[in-house]
Amino acid sequence: MKKFFFFLLSTLLLSWTADAQMDVPSNGFNPGATISEEVGITSITIRYSRPGVKGREGQIWGKVVADGFGNYNMATGTMTSPWRAGANKATTIEFEHDVQLEGHDVSAGKYALFVAMGAEKATLILSKQTEGWGSFLYDESDDVLRVEVETQVLDEPVEWLKYEFVDHEEDGCTIALQWENRAVPFRIKVDVDNIVLARIREEFKGVKGFISANRIHASMYCFEKNIHLEEAVGWAEKAVTGKPFGQNGFSAYENLANGYEKLGRTEEAHATMQEGLKIAEINQFAAYNKKLIGQGRAKQALEVMHEAKARFGDTFIVNDGLSYAYSAAGEHQEALSFANKALQQAKSEKTKNRVREEINTLKSGRGINR
Repeated sequence: MKKFFFFLLSTLLLSWTADAQMDVPSNGFNPGATISEEVGITSITIRYSRPGVKGREGQIWGKVVADGFGNYNMATGTMTSPWRAGANKATTIEFEHDVQLEGHDVSAGKYALFVAMGAEKATLILSKQTEGWGSFLYDESDDVLRVEVETQVLDEPVEWLKYEFVDHEEDGCTIALQWENRAVPFRIKVDVDNIVLARIREEFKGVKGFISANRIHASMYCFEKNIHLEEAVGWAEKAVTGKPFGQNGFSAYENLANGYEKLGRTEEAHATMQEGLKIAEINQFAAYNKKLIGQGRAKQALEVMHEAKARFGDTFIVNDGLSYAYSAAGEHQEALSFANKALQQAKSEKTKNRVREEINTLKSGRGINR
């Protein structure tokens, strides 16, 4: 037994010396690997080495990887260390921002990842001991987190140990350690919205805050998420009126109007869109027409499309839009007359077929807005 530990110590010392002095491949051909993905704007990075099964099928778990805390600890001379969750250097996991791992808060930073394997469950350990060689000098006092997770049986064997992002959501992901016939998955959650907002506020203190497109982009994010609406409307207003780089493009007005609508300020939203429509193209009129109809505001939809007619004339998009607006107002005969005009102006057979169906619907006394 003493000879074995002396041999192990000698091998480790040689490996440490080589690692410290030369950039050469690791002993035993355990290739290094890095995997990284982002949740929102938070990067999660794992660096590890990949041992292979190498003909040891059925001997990995409980033998090559000892059960529980059954790996050799050089500091104590006992079999009391967890597994290094890889090979060679300690496996590390790094979080750009604060996260939750299996429901437990973890501060941003870099940690060693150790695993104490069991038959059906494993204990994941995050440790401050990031520079160690494996877990040979593991010290429990460096633990930041211990959490128990269930292991899984793999459908297909994995020859070379790997970490994989196996599940993705807007605010989280699942990472799985996979080797031979077993997997150890663990869940990461990220407070994406508040992290993004903190970044936006900080960036607005610099040169990015002078660019109206950035304020549009930031406010759109909040409008889509339905969060911090008052603050986002302020950004959207500055995108239109801010000095010296405010812009009065249609998209800026449309975005601000959307913010007012989110806050229930409907009249301000419509007034803002009226300003935007002064510089809008015909397709933007048509899109706003559909939006108003969807909101049950047929009267305003008709006003918008008649304004489009005054500016762009007797075109397919105008007549098609008026047929929808009049139908929304319950005036099916007026809608029918504009639909017939649109049919004569339609260019593609697909569009003609669509308008013909709408004409038949209007003739039956039914509306065409779905």
